Amino acid sequence: MKRLLAVVLLVGVAVSVGVLTASGSSSSAAQSAAPAAKKSVTLHLVEKSVGFNFIDNPPRQGFDSPPLMGDQFAISSNLQTKSGTHVGTLEATCMVTRGGERTRGICTGVFAFIGGQVALTALLPNTDTTEIAVVGGTGAYEGVTGSVVSVGRGDNSPYSDDTIHLIWP
Repeated sequence: MKRLLAVVLLVGVAVSVGVLTASGSSSSAAQSAAPAAKKSVTLHLVEKSVGFNFIDNPPRQGFDSPPLMGDQFAISSNLQTKSGTHVGTLEATCMVTRGGERTRGICTGVFAFIGGQVALTALLPNTDTTEIAVVGGTGAYEGVTGSVVSVGRGDNSPYSDDTIHLIWP
């Protein structure tokens, strides 16, 4: 179960606080007809679990057995820079769709930052590495897409190291 906790800390992602904007102007008709360059940024942040709950839905198998289809996880984490500065929070849930030793499921999460939120979705893996899709955002993150790779630091660690790649339209 602790290994799943490290894995499920999926979306250990934070975005630097602040509004990122893309700017540019064209000086000719040919330049204005070309597609605008997209703004992107890659960040390296740390996620620290502050809450985790396993919801053992019927048929109940207990906490020492692998999850079954329909079981759920609720996750809450703080997000910080590598130097320890708090930059946001993560709230996520996962629904188990294939139970047993090779548990799979769908996870959705929201990262709340000053200036907006980032929405995420992922497939619950059976490793310490989770690949996450950035599916949208609000405020400063309006229209953002991208990906996150979250790597747990081990079964007994509350920390994950996250590489976040965000792309603005």
